[in-house]
Amino acid sequence: MIYMDSQYVIGVALGLLGGVLTQAGQLLQKKAVNDIFHAGQERYFRRLIRHPVWLAGLIFGIGGGGIAYVISQSLIGPALVPGLMAIGLIVLAIGSVKLNHESLTPSEIAAIFIMIIGIFFIGFSRLTITTPQVKAALTDARALFRIGTFTGAYFLFFFGARWLAMTLRVYRGVFMAFGNGFLFAQTDFWVNPLIAVILTVLGGKGTPSQVVIFILSSLILSTCGAVVTWQNQLAFRYGQASNIIPVMHVPIQISPIIVYFLVFRLIAPSSSSITFVLVGVFLTIVGGFLLGRRKETFSGENVTEINA
Repeated sequence: MIYMDSQYVIGVALGLLGGVLTQAGQLLQKKAVNDIFHAGQERYFRRLIRHPVWLAGLIFGIGGGGIAYVISQSLIGPALVPGLMAIGLIVLAIGSVKLNHESLTPSEIAAIFIMIIGIFFIGFSRLTITTPQVKAALTDARALFRIGTFTGAYFLFFFGARWLAMTLRVYRGVFMAFGNGFLFAQTDFWVNPLIAVILTVLGGKGTPSQVVIFILSSLILSTCGAVVTWQNQLAFRYGQASNIIPVMHVPIQISPIIVYFLVFRLIAPSSSSITFVLVGVFLTIVGGFLLGRRKETFSGENVTEINA
């Protein structure tokens, strides 16, 4: 009989639940975008944030899904959780067709499942980063420099993808989603320093550097979360959720590998971990490429950019 630690079981269950709730929220938000877009473009965002279906999606995705994700990550670490949350892509694929009446070609359906398999490979690589390792990195000047470089580079990647979205109009939604993935990856990373210092700081025992980390991580998490939510609503205007969301997952799933090897400079637990990583990254990129090939016709050429 195999004994499984209750903390591990709860963490896995919350990771799966987080994936389902997150993608359910995205589906509801996409439905609200469709309803508002077809009713007219005036005061797009003002009408969107008052739409009950969009608000329900926000509660499901950021509320329920976000809370489940953070608790799951605190219980079993950041390496396995993204793979567990990939279960939500199945919900996304089915819901996009049933709820939002989107169409998926056989190659796009295959691409979604290729990405899911790739994400699970990455999760099975066992590239675990523990809270003590995060705390140690936060006291190492060289590690802090690498963290700053990673953070700055990912913000640049976001703005680069945003520029491509404005330049290559036929793939605008795909590039917007791809850029959003870099911001989402920032939240995936910075939630770990926050978890590492939050109890100490709120308990009044934090050092000045821990207080700075607490404030910085809180700002990055709140800012990136708000921008991703806003930008996703724009991306939904130009493409299908079943194409947009999986493309966003490409940088999200590859980032933990970069963080593990380049930011924390950890060593893989076994040679099989490297194999899992390489196969997982390859499948994830292939799936994202297949989903990103579709030319977008949802918004039409006469749609003007709306920022408020």
